[in-house]
Amino acid sequence: MDNLEILVIDDEQEMLVSYQKILKRAEYQVISALSAEDALKILQGDHKISLVLCDLKMPGMDGMELLAVLKQNYPHLPFVMVTGFGTLEIGIEAVKNGAFDFIEKPFSQQKLLTSIESALKQIAPAGESHLNSHGFENIVGQSEPMMKIFEMIKKVSYGNANVLITGESGVGKELVARSVHKNSLRRNHPIIPINCGALPEQLFESELFGYEKGAFTGAFQSKPGLVELANGGTLFMDEICEMPQNLQVKLLRMLEERKIRRIGGQKETSVNIRVVCATNRNLDQALHQGWLREDFFYRINTIQIHIPPLRERGTDIPLLIQHFLEGLERKYDRKIKGLSPEVQKILLNYHWPGNVRELQNVVERTYYLASPPSITKPDLPSYLNKDQPLELQFDWERLSFKDAKDRVLENFEKDYLRIQLKKFDWNISKTAEACGIDRRTIHRLISKYQLK
Repeated sequence: MDNLEILVIDDEQEMLVSYQKILKRAEYQVISALSAEDALKILQGDHKISLVLCDLKMPGMDGMELLAVLKQNYPHLPFVMVTGFGTLEIGIEAVKNGAFDFIEKPFSQQKLLTSIESALKQIAPAGESHLNSHGFENIVGQSEPMMKIFEMIKKVSYGNANVLITGESGVGKELVARSVHKNSLRRNHPIIPINCGALPEQLFESELFGYEKGAFTGAFQSKPGLVELANGGTLFMDEICEMPQNLQVKLLRMLEERKIRRIGGQKETSVNIRVVCATNRNLDQALHQGWLREDFFYRINTIQIHIPPLRERGTDIPLLIQHFLEGLERKYDRKIKGLSPEVQKILLNYHWPGNVRELQNVVERTYYLASPPSITKPDLPSYLNKDQPLELQFDWERLSFKDAKDRVLENFEKDYLRIQLKKFDWNISKTAEACGIDRRTIHRLISKYQLK
């Protein structure tokens, strides 16, 4: 963060000192100004400002007026508004006028840093990696399907309509959900994620709606549910088709009436949330086989965003690889220039059943194993080297027929199971069903090959 300069504007010297302490501890460089007029002079100088943090109420030109000037002359410069006189209406006006975020005094140090970090991630300063011109939030892509998704996110974010995100496992459905939230007027409230496939059915209702003290054995104190925690923000429900039907009925009622009642409770509580759901299931099949109730489906499917699999947007693969490599280099300070031409060809021609998640896994693996300056074919996982002649994969001259056969079978089992587990996000039941083998066999093979 050494080269990230933040321009802080406040007419109170004490506030400027406080900002400097917080931001310098986070390794940002800080430039201070006591007025909007001084800030404009700084911006016209030699400093390379990455973000502006500005108070709303100041003598002379106030924060809203400065925002209007900056959006006209520095349209890509992130702007975060701070005020002690904040209301939701002022926050909405600031965001509509181009501010990235709006913070009310008093605020926590973590709140300030989180807002700044999010702004710097989403709106990169000039001169940073060209990937930022092909991305939206933390989603990277330049293909036509991804451009349509970016445009859809922009259009739906400012409303309150429920959104259903579809696509295969690993395509980035949660990233899209978080982007919808971060670009909405609910951005200053939480987004609460819940994986419907990971919760036992008997705990689902209490986790979702909460419970009162004494509602059941072990309920020693009252506990709010995830719906209450998301109040004012967004509830993201992943793997929505795995939700039990009886709970779909209760959630449908909440969506229609915007009220909930805790387990064991007598009074209803009003909630103001937006619901974003996601599934990797085929929707026609989900309705036909009863995984989704029709009335519930039509309520959550007000707007649908479909994310195509990675194999249908191959032009995104080089950008994603570079994006993952740059992230690893920043984290571990180990420079890998890129991929050898042979590796590039293999990765571009592979069908990626695990989608972006699988690609990220392969890039991380090869990054750790590669010897600088670049990633070469031997660094790739064995299942991506299947075009290699068998005589180069094994030392056949030293192996008996049985040993050679066992070696080939082991490689097949390990690679096949790894791909299937990734495809179904390590859901053993789904993997077993898709592979046509029982769960015990899946567990045995996982243990045998120490898959993680």
